[in-house]
Amino acid sequence: MVSPFDPNKLYKEEEDNETNLAVSIAAGIGSGLIKVPLGLASVAAEVYDAARGEGVKIDDSAVARLEKFIDDSVVGDVLSGLEDKARDTAAGRITEALVQVGIPAARVAKISGKIATKAIDAIQKGKRVSLTGKSGKNLQKAKEQVAKLNRNAGIGKYAAVSTGGAAGAALVYDVEDIGTFGDMLGGPGGLPSTDLDRDQKNDTEDEALRRLSNRTKFFAEGVLITPFAYGAGKVAGVLAKKGKELAYSNSKFERILDKFAASFRPRSKKSQELFEASMRVEGQEGSAAIVAKDLVKDIDQSFKTIFDKSIPAAERVKNKDAILTQMDDLLKTADDSVVNNEFVFKGFNKNKMKDFKKSLDNIKIGKKQQDELVSSLIKSKEAFNRLQTDLLAGGNLTLSNKNELLDFFSNRLKSTLSNDYKIFENSKVLKTTNYIPTDEKRNAVAQIFMNYAKNNKVKNYNESDALLDVDKVLENVKMDPVTKSPVFKFESKSALYDGVTQEINISKAISTNKFDPQDLITGQRDIKAFRELFGEIKDARRTIVNNMQAMASITARDKFYNTIVQSGKIVFDSPTKAQLNLPNRPGYTMARNGMQIKSPLGEEIYTNPMNGKFTSTEFENAIKFAEALPGESLMKNSIYRYGIAIPKGIAQVSKTVLGPFTHMRNFTSAVAFSYATGNLFKDPRFILSSFKKSFNTIQPQLLYRNLPEDQAFYRFMLDEGVVNSSSTFQDVQGLLKDIAKGGDFVERAFGKLGKRMNKLFRGAQDLYVAEDDFYKIYNFLAEFDNLKNAYKGARPDAELAKQAASIVRNTVPNYAYVSDFIKGLRRSPLGNFVSFPAEIIRTSMNIVQQGVKEVKDPVLRSIGARRLLGFGTAVAIIPPTVVEMFRGMYGITRDELAAVRRFLPEWSRESTIIPNKDKEGNIYYTDFSHGFAYDTFINPVQSVIANVEGNDEQPLMTGLFNGVTKGVARLAEPFVSESIFTQAMADIVIRAGRTKEGKQIWNPQDFVGNQMFGGLKHLVEALAPLSLPQLTRLGQAARFGEDPDTGRDLSVSGELAGFFGFRNIKMDIPQSLNYKITDYNTKLRKSRAFIPRPEGDKKPQEIIDGIIKGNRIFFEDVKDLQRDVNAMKDLGFSEKDIATIFDRRGLGSDYGMIKRNKYQPFGLSDNQIEAFIRNARENGYTNPVDRQTLKKINQILKRLYKLDLDEVFPNLGIELERSSGFTLPTSALPQMPMPNVNTVNTAQAVNPNTNLTRTETALLSPEEQVIASRT
Repeated sequence: MVSPFDPNKLYKEEEDNETNLAVSIAAGIGSGLIKVPLGLASVAAEVYDAARGEGVKIDDSAVARLEKFIDDSVVGDVLSGLEDKARDTAAGRITEALVQVGIPAARVAKISGKIATKAIDAIQKGKRVSLTGKSGKNLQKAKEQVAKLNRNAGIGKYAAVSTGGAAGAALVYDVEDIGTFGDMLGGPGGLPSTDLDRDQKNDTEDEALRRLSNRTKFFAEGVLITPFAYGAGKVAGVLAKKGKELAYSNSKFERILDKFAASFRPRSKKSQELFEASMRVEGQEGSAAIVAKDLVKDIDQSFKTIFDKSIPAAERVKNKDAILTQMDDLLKTADDSVVNNEFVFKGFNKNKMKDFKKSLDNIKIGKKQQDELVSSLIKSKEAFNRLQTDLLAGGNLTLSNKNELLDFFSNRLKSTLSNDYKIFENSKVLKTTNYIPTDEKRNAVAQIFMNYAKNNKVKNYNESDALLDVDKVLENVKMDPVTKSPVFKFESKSALYDGVTQEINISKAISTNKFDPQDLITGQRDIKAFRELFGEIKDARRTIVNNMQAMASITARDKFYNTIVQSGKIVFDSPTKAQLNLPNRPGYTMARNGMQIKSPLGEEIYTNPMNGKFTSTEFENAIKFAEALPGESLMKNSIYRYGIAIPKGIAQVSKTVLGPFTHMRNFTSAVAFSYATGNLFKDPRFILSSFKKSFNTIQPQLLYRNLPEDQAFYRFMLDEGVVNSSSTFQDVQGLLKDIAKGGDFVERAFGKLGKRMNKLFRGAQDLYVAEDDFYKIYNFLAEFDNLKNAYKGARPDAELAKQAASIVRNTVPNYAYVSDFIKGLRRSPLGNFVSFPAEIIRTSMNIVQQGVKEVKDPVLRSIGARRLLGFGTAVAIIPPTVVEMFRGMYGITRDELAAVRRFLPEWSRESTIIPNKDKEGNIYYTDFSHGFAYDTFINPVQSVIANVEGNDEQPLMTGLFNGVTKGVARLAEPFVSESIFTQAMADIVIRAGRTKEGKQIWNPQDFVGNQMFGGLKHLVEALAPLSLPQLTRLGQAARFGEDPDTGRDLSVSGELAGFFGFRNIKMDIPQSLNYKITDYNTKLRKSRAFIPRPEGDKKPQEIIDGIIKGNRIFFEDVKDLQRDVNAMKDLGFSEKDIATIFDRRGLGSDYGMIKRNKYQPFGLSDNQIEAFIRNARENGYTNPVDRQTLKKINQILKRLYKLDLDEVFPNLGIELERSSGFTLPTSALPQMPMPNVNTVNTAQAVNPNTNLTRTETALLSPEEQVIASRT
């Protein structure tokens, strides 16, 4: 047992001495400024020592005298104080480095640029080119020479500035404190390494040369890195300045740049006009869907009033179905007129109305309820007419005669298909409840087949044959994923296509309304028979929804087509004009007669304004809504769809829409968007009233119906693309659409379980969207209020509303702005909810850009200031403030927090961590990043800070490099990490029963059946909905206070906090150290693996290099474990506690070396030595481990045994050559005598008196034997 400790212990002086973050940053600025002139002085002293330091004692060197002078002066005292405070935080240390590097770099770069400019101007003046001559050749040659001179001048100026900047940076006071990339990477590809030499010399001249050499390496890295930084800045500048014109640029580079950028920008390959117009189509279709839902809710509300609970359930259902069928029939008898180019409803068929009311009287429905039902139908017909009027206003309908128009739309309404057919509700499992058509319906369709055979003169075809064909149709009928109508195949009986399988789509048969007597279907009567065969459910509600959706789509696209034509920038009348106005595109409209887009209304009714037009191939695909996302081919592969895509889709639906924890987090975390945009810095009364308005506008309407004005407001939000745009939800929906070509895969799956489950799923979907919409609506209200107060009536409200909507679309995550490349990633086996982090990055940058733009505008300045303040507070103040507040509350020092971070799970190590303790002093943590919406944006910075703080004894560049690397990896993680399902499968198949974190899923020694059950359980848990793991932990916390399987403590409050994304987790530091020791052993094995295997003709140098490289890497691993040990001590664990853990793992000696700050190296084991000897003897090779090689290895080990863990790993090759004058032979050595292989086993015995094996006694010198005996 580890002895108890008191982590609450905090010495008063330590608490008083902690440096405030702002103070540390200020100290970093001050320290950096002082070090700028000191850096110049230090360089001068080093140059002096290098020139005149021969024979001068190191203490009498110019550098030593300069440092002593500084230390003894007031400047030294001030510098020491500032430096100590700057080093107390990572931010202070980074600030100090930026100041002392940046100021001289910028200054020298500026001076170099001026000098270069003057020099180049002088050269150009001396190379003037004559522009006169007898022909135009001189002029052309002159132009070429001028262009070349300007090009060379630009390169020269750039080279001077970059070299000067790097030279200025090399004037830093202490290069070794900052470090280089070479310290971590070595020399790439055999090039000279830029790692710094940190071994101080005893000779003044050598020491000066060492320091100047380090500065040269620092300078070299600056010169090498500058072009990359410059190039990145140049690319960003070009994208910002020429973004919309790059596609048409004459520069090949800029066109390539545009092609690359297209994958990541919202509009992808579309022009801005085309992108905005296509967005409005979706908004208008969504707006019409809301109208349809409201109309259906009106009908359902009437039914609730009509059929109270006193009426038996069976009777209620029967009467309701009958009324809905009659309402459907009545709706389709509506009579309209066209007045002033508007469709006006006149009334329903009088006889049908009379029959309808009579049937309602028969089941004792009162007049008031009857009027409500009729009123809902009138509202529906008026909604249809508004869409038809909009379509008529578009000017693309070819029917000019009013009666023809009325007849067309009347017939179209009568033939509107139902969404549902009973046959599609059939289950392949519970067949007893399946729909079976009546004999009457089967016989009616059999008669159609018999007529078909007769019309095609097929002999010997009777009623039995026809009924068999009917049964085949019932077996193979499928739902069209787009129209939701039945599609079936049958064997052709025409003479022309005898025996060929043909396909009929009921929806297309209705819309074309063209029939051939030789075909199977010869008229609307035949279509009706098939619809009845499939069990069409006649329901006025479905007719309303279907007709609204169809007409809304047609009307929205008509407006879209007109907008595109009127823009004059996207489509053109001829291929020549298209190529002239859209230059340098990869392809153009190929058809000789231009684009031809078919209309659902039919070409004889509607003329598409796009038809006959020409454009680029990319634009044509966008106009046809036929753009292909990356991974299109994957989704066509059945194995991939069913093996990867469908399980991934189910897992993501389970963890989002069907997860109660996720719903809570979805709602609470979104408040950050209002804070970051500055929209919570308003009058509290406005905030409360706007929250109420938002709640009254969101759509599930679970508690009560929204008012008409609120519904109209929501439809405006839809039209403007503000709401129904949750990036996470739409990401999942997009994957489901990819899977099922209609987006209803999961809905159909739930439909099989019954209407209640299907209704539950739809309700959960609506709720998830509403949680996102709530804050988007609030943000719109706040932005509109901001603009209205700023302009004070100078601009119309409608204009301000559109501007406010645009701001919200660009500053709050919106799926419509996710690039095609990111959308395509949802199809890969990697990544989880990739759209959200992509949108966080986009909107974060947009918030800053919008704020800066507003600050520059006198009218909007206060709005911009609030926006920048809000964003700065959200991303830079709230996270560290929360951390500091909890540190103070629980008495946790910065060193303790840094120590805690070392024992966190890998996924939380770079996060913003909130530490806390219980009454017993046990440490808990909450991963603030997990529930913080902007973590994606700030985590790279947090990662840098965490790594600089965790490597405070290392050069700054080490922490920066590790932090940036891990930050980029964390940024990319949502896009490249294993998806939920893929990870679960990898745990089972690839990792053989272990999770990514090392947790064992099953016992490898268990029966195979139990292992299979464990794997299946793990897979089910990964896919389980309803936040099952979280609810399980909550139940365990309430019942046991711990996890029964692992014994880890659980608390109800900690698990409840997980509802909001802030789960409080107890830390088990000793167990974490055990995991780290396991990792340490693994790293030792991997480091030993650098020693080559005794196979083939191995050379001594290969073995030497392997030992050095392996020890170099393992040395860093031991230092890392030492940091873990020190972290445990910081957290209050005693050396005895730590030693006990190491002893139990059989690594007591390793801990002893770490405790003494010593490195314990490894060389060749006896087994390895004898294996090399045996391999050489048996294959006739030269023995690579002769006495000279072993002597060299022992020299290496002797040097490494002297190495302290706080030192830098030495350059062993150079050191050993200098100390012994011995170099390894490059040619073959004389063959050494081989030992008898039979004596190998006895050679392994260790002499208890000498602690040496016989091999070591035979081959090692006395001094080497002493060293070996200690190992």
